[in-house]
Amino acid sequence: MIQASETESTVVVGAGTAGLIAAFELRTVGIYPRIFERESRVGDQWRARHPQLTLNTHRDLSYLPSMRYPVGTSAFPKRDAVVAHLEDFVAKESMPIEFGVEVDHISISDGVYQLATNKGTVTARNVVIATGRDRNPIIPTWTGLERFQGKVIHAAEFGNPCDYDGKRVLVVGSGNSGFDVLNHLAKQKTAALWLSSRHSPTLVPKRLFGVTVHRLSPFLACLPTRLVDAALAATSYVAFGDLGRFGIGKPAAGGATRLREGIALASDDGAVKAIKAGTIRVVPDVQWFDEDHVYFKDGRSCSPDIVISATGYAPDLDRMVGSLDLLDKQGRTLINGAQQLSHLPGLYFIGMRASIIGDIGSAKAQGHAIARAIRRGPTR
Repeated sequence: MIQASETESTVVVGAGTAGLIAAFELRTVGIYPRIFERESRVGDQWRARHPQLTLNTHRDLSYLPSMRYPVGTSAFPKRDAVVAHLEDFVAKESMPIEFGVEVDHISISDGVYQLATNKGTVTARNVVIATGRDRNPIIPTWTGLERFQGKVIHAAEFGNPCDYDGKRVLVVGSGNSGFDVLNHLAKQKTAALWLSSRHSPTLVPKRLFGVTVHRLSPFLACLPTRLVDAALAATSYVAFGDLGRFGIGKPAAGGATRLREGIALASDDGAVKAIKAGTIRVVPDVQWFDEDHVYFKDGRSCSPDIVISATGYAPDLDRMVGSLDLLDKQGRTLINGAQQLSHLPGLYFIGMRASIIGDIGSAKAQGHAIARAIRRGPTR
């Protein structure tokens, strides 16, 4: 059973990058939170992904507080480098993470939070939830999916890109996850490769004229949304030209506008070249499945061996905080960072919004603000 005092000052739920940043910032202001992590070690979410996975954000804008990536780390750190970075940070900062603790439900009574966990109940005056936006992979319930004889997986299960050699592969979704998969598959010897794109993405190159585009993000973050929308659109056009004739039209809204709606930018690292060469064929939205085929909105079809659903994630917060009246219809939190709801003083979320500077950069700013808000005390 979990050891609990009468009432904790602060509990951080989740020991991923956002949770570790929040805990670090709290410690810098003299608050030593308890840190709960449902997995048995840090970095398990990264370990579960394919070994070629990289950050889409530059290492110099993506390191944890108090330590940078080692010399020689690639500009966009790979999976194993990220895991090692997390482990090194925990060791350096002596983070007292309580592993194997999953918070099932949070309630509030008389201004104090009760955290029901798999190992007992803990009470706390402040709670920082850092469980991430991508806890629960989503695969749509397409008509006829149950009859399909091929394999259907989520992008989270992508695995080793070499496993797709000789296979006919359909990637559904042209957002951040979809283009990550396509960037890898474009380098493989697939028998056929299709992209089903319902909403045209805001697509940016990793590098343009030798410059790492993400390095400019702190500057862009200071500009009004409409100017960032224009800058991203111009960057995309300079890098790729008009992709309309290849089946990828202009996004319905600007990239920064969509970021505010929770939709991350898509990063190209070879996929666009393959689309222009015809190696990746772009098709419309999926309509239905039969035993052998996938049918699209325009009447076309294909017969893939494997369908990779890059159709996003849900934060999966309903069970934990669904009774607290703070989720929208899509299950997303109404607050993020140091924002507060009047009926829930002391409850914070970190890392629940996509940001142009990247998740780690934005978590640093949020963690700093949350720590100072908690140090100031409640406005109750």
